[in-house]
Amino acid sequence: METAKIRNFVFLSQSGAGKTSLAEAMLFLSGKTKKLGRVDDGSSILDFEPEEEKRKITISTACHHFSWKKHEVFFLDTPGDDNFNAEAKLATWAADNALLVVEATSPVKVQTEKVFAFVKEFGLPCAAFVNKLDREHADFDNACAALEERLGIRPVPVAYPIGKEENFRGVVDLIAMKAFEFEDGKPKSIDIPDDIAERVEELRANLIEFAAESDDELLEKFLEEGELTEEEIVRGLKRGILEGRFVPVSCGSAAKLIGIQPLMDLIVNFLPSPLERAAWEGETPSGDPEEREPSPESPVSLIVFKTFMDPYAGRLSFCRVVSGTLPEEGLLFNPIRDVKEKYANLGIPEGKEISSCAKAVPGMICVIPKLSETKTGDTLCDPDAPIIFPMPTLPHAVLTYALHPKTRADEEKIGAALAKLQEEDPSLVITRDEESREILLSGLGQIHIEATIDKLSRKYGVNVELSLPKIPYRETIKKPKEGVIYRHKKQTGGRGQFAEVHFHIYPLPRGQGFEFVETLVGMNVPRNFVPAVEKGVRQALEKGPLAGYPVVDVKVQFYDGKSHEVDSSDMAFMIAASQCFKKGIQECQPVLLEPIMELEIEVPDEVMGDVIGDINARRGRVLGMEPKDGKQIIKAQVPLAEVQRYALDLNAITGGRGTFRMKFSHYEEAPPQVAEKIIAQAKEAEEAK
Repeated sequence: METAKIRNFVFLSQSGAGKTSLAEAMLFLSGKTKKLGRVDDGSSILDFEPEEEKRKITISTACHHFSWKKHEVFFLDTPGDDNFNAEAKLATWAADNALLVVEATSPVKVQTEKVFAFVKEFGLPCAAFVNKLDREHADFDNACAALEERLGIRPVPVAYPIGKEENFRGVVDLIAMKAFEFEDGKPKSIDIPDDIAERVEELRANLIEFAAESDDELLEKFLEEGELTEEEIVRGLKRGILEGRFVPVSCGSAAKLIGIQPLMDLIVNFLPSPLERAAWEGETPSGDPEEREPSPESPVSLIVFKTFMDPYAGRLSFCRVVSGTLPEEGLLFNPIRDVKEKYANLGIPEGKEISSCAKAVPGMICVIPKLSETKTGDTLCDPDAPIIFPMPTLPHAVLTYALHPKTRADEEKIGAALAKLQEEDPSLVITRDEESREILLSGLGQIHIEATIDKLSRKYGVNVELSLPKIPYRETIKKPKEGVIYRHKKQTGGRGQFAEVHFHIYPLPRGQGFEFVETLVGMNVPRNFVPAVEKGVRQALEKGPLAGYPVVDVKVQFYDGKSHEVDSSDMAFMIAASQCFKKGIQECQPVLLEPIMELEIEVPDEVMGDVIGDINARRGRVLGMEPKDGKQIIKAQVPLAEVQRYALDLNAITGGRGTFRMKFSHYEEAPPQVAEKIIAQAKEAEEAK
């Protein structure tokens, strides 16, 4: 297979725009498949997981390919919900081109803006397809205007719809200036209808101007003659698309198979091959520049953009070949893990299935089974020509839940199961809170978490319940107490227990932790008991007097005591120290501390007031604001208890256009009414045990 005849692209859009239906239409019309699943019965050959059929959305990137006009076209169908943005970003990283699918009735929602940001980040040539023109209120011109206004691109229509809404029946090819009606996906040539002839001529002239401005030679000819040949238009458009000057826009209806073939022509005729894109970029990462050439003769290199744990085939690594020729079996080097990986049975993904493959060349999407060490984001290459393609930074987790295994069997299996889920989805963050002993699962949103829990149950038989994580409150003191004395004495026949300790207890500045000072004078207490005294105090610090939370920011001065030459022991002094501290802290005005988080929130200007008002309602403090690219960055501090589900609330306030980062800042004294509630809850929980 010639690299020059290969095209690959990633489908991007918001949920519901019809990416999967459009992908199925392409496969159907190219003869690759014999049915339209999403249109016919709601299922899809591109659905990877049962959770996708259940929710009727794409959750996991699907890969397939088809042949068209002597080209082999590979595509990646990505999720449109921002709960699964990590999948979309990794697929965009692996692709040479992007196809933005736009819904004619609601062209650009927030998620479209988010995925288009990936296109800009990776500098991909991009085309757009306005879908669902058969729907009520569909308007092609409005959709193009929305693309320009919301995404800041220059849309250039290369097709124009014939008919509107339920009367939509075909498209005009503005390059060839030919009109087609479609019946069961088959085009029939017709005359350009009179009612759109003027608009078509206007758009055709616009298209020629865009083609001309991409090339100095074409621009000179256009200025002199006012016209370009079809071949020259193609040349100019192709260069403009490659350089990101504009975005060609086609149109149709995936459900009615209208306008799909012109779109497939657009993909093979105008989107660049791996060779063309690399030649234009002229960029070389670390390594010998010659090793970067996307040529079948170069040393082999590929990136792993997806991992799937198959219950039968094991780990499947989905790769995009960057350079060289990858044989059916062989040895590859993973420079990130510093390991060599043997592989066999190279395959090509076809939705849920995998077909065998004798070799893969640059631009192809392939699957390598059973790699032992390689993970998503890694580079694989020729052992004699190492090179690394850095993995992009993935969207950060914004919502955290604690997982509680339902049975002992679930508890035993959960660790290994979560590790496998994290291999498939590197945007998941899995940690264990050492204080609460809770397993914490962090993800990109509520649906992301729920889909992960569904998969945990279905794939690995592990059932869990979710709760918000326990908040790590702390306790401290506000005033000192000197001269606290406690004597531990126990006589039970034979050797008894005796120890007496004298403490001064002082508050420390916030964040200082714990300080133990020994200032003994004389031999009332042998020095070998001092470590036991400190250990006893540290044990007492673990459960404070108010609600049983750890005590912090306290200094204990051990200045005197008494001992017995027979009955004193390390254990006796540990007990005495623990009880002395517990006794003394009650008289030091103990208070509850709550964790304060630092938030950096990015929101559109128009909702800034609503977001600030919400922060104030959460007992937060706004520290400052600064403008950035038409948005506002708000910096604030808010108690953790008020922002555990902030991702969901911010989405509601901003219509999904707000993002935030959160990290721990410090501890502060909880207001009395808040502290009373927490203490009461702690006592209830203790009594329920």
